[in-house]
Amino acid sequence: MELVVKLGAKVIAGYHPIGNELDVLPLLEELREVGCVIALPVTPAHDAPLGFRLWAPEDRLAAGRFGVKEPGTEARLIAILDVILVPLLAFDGAGHRLGYGGGYYDRTLHALRAAGHVVAVGVAFDEQETAAWGAGDHDQTLDWILTQSGARRFEE
Repeated sequence: MELVVKLGAKVIAGYHPIGNELDVLPLLEELREVGCVIALPVTPAHDAPLGFRLWAPEDRLAAGRFGVKEPGTEARLIAILDVILVPLLAFDGAGHRLGYGGGYYDRTLHALRAAGHVVAVGVAFDEQETAAWGAGDHDQTLDWILTQSGARRFEE
């Protein structure tokens, strides 16, 4: 939470964890309690960036396109984000991330960065750090990584 507060973030997008992803829901609840606006992603059609809808812990979530829990259409769309917490399978020391292969977060970060400033914070376990690999032209780099050991900023 200190990192997000330090960044001066007011609107934060998280995610509902699947599989072995680090669970950020308790963090999102704490951030909401200190006045942040919290959003969760909604999966769009193929080849589009993610959308984001307002979220509160008491809200009902439904299974989205890939079975990931997400807010329903009754939740307000959020267009501007200060920070986006990004799940991942692996990351390297340069801030590259490996996702699930759909390119949703890369398209989303590209669109958000083109529209204004957003800070991308990867959320992972220390053990998910790997040796560097050849990132593609479309791959978006993380600004920070947050693991159980703490936060680390990636240089541009």
